[in-house]
Amino acid sequence: MCDQCLYLIAKADDEDFLDSLDLNHAERTLMEKLYKEGEGSIADILELQGKALDEAIQELSDELAVDEKELWKVILQVQAGEFFQEKFEQAVYNAFMPLFHLAGESEAVRINEDVKWEQKNEAAAKFAKKLKKLVPAMNGTSADHMLRAFKRAIEQGKTPSERAALVKEVSKQAAKGEEGPFSMNRAVTISRTLTTAAANGGKLEGWKQSGLVKKKRWRAANNKRTRKDHREANGQTVDIDKPFRVGGENLMYPGDPAGSAKQIVKCRCTMQAVF
Repeated sequence: MCDQCLYLIAKADDEDFLDSLDLNHAERTLMEKLYKEGEGSIADILELQGKALDEAIQELSDELAVDEKELWKVILQVQAGEFFQEKFEQAVYNAFMPLFHLAGESEAVRINEDVKWEQKNEAAAKFAKKLKKLVPAMNGTSADHMLRAFKRAIEQGKTPSERAALVKEVSKQAAKGEEGPFSMNRAVTISRTLTTAAANGGKLEGWKQSGLVKKKRWRAANNKRTRKDHREANGQTVDIDKPFRVGGENLMYPGDPAGSAKQIVKCRCTMQAVF
């Protein structure tokens, strides 16, 4: 599918999702700003990761460049190293915790104007921890992708030197960020996933702080790309403190970071308050 088509689909998904949050103009503008800043921060880190990995791969001898154990060791040193772990954690926290608070305060005040949003709350602390736990999984996805790509390159080469050259070429192409784990598309996927989590997590806490919402109802995104599990969950209503049951998993809200990638990546579902 063409890049412009993908862009238009993504924009439509974002518009539908933002519409579902019932934000006023100022809140929506801020939400979009924070979302784009998060996307940009993640894209910058992915670019740095790609370049760092490529530099390490290019320095390997031909013999080590075709050694799968050595390649995996290098990948992990870059992808799961302390430097990028901390960079990712900080970027994710800075971008998506404000979204959590914005969505939460908006819902709490909209439902009960006498309520003052408590920014230091247990739910926010738990959400921050969930975000932190997602980072190793994100880096792990990139690491697995690169190892598979290197393995394919090794299998395609006919001589040791050709195999090494192909591995290094794969690394160089990945570092360009046009596609694969260091691309802008990957940054968009991560940012969208975390935006859904932050907005719905904040919304749920806002309902709790309002003191008026008793139950919550799952609302699936209304398009053909919605997961079957999520379409089946549409309309599911549970007590506000109970999880939804979606695809065999317990999710407190759409995008809940406690869920598997299968259930949360690029999810655009939301919730409805039941009084």
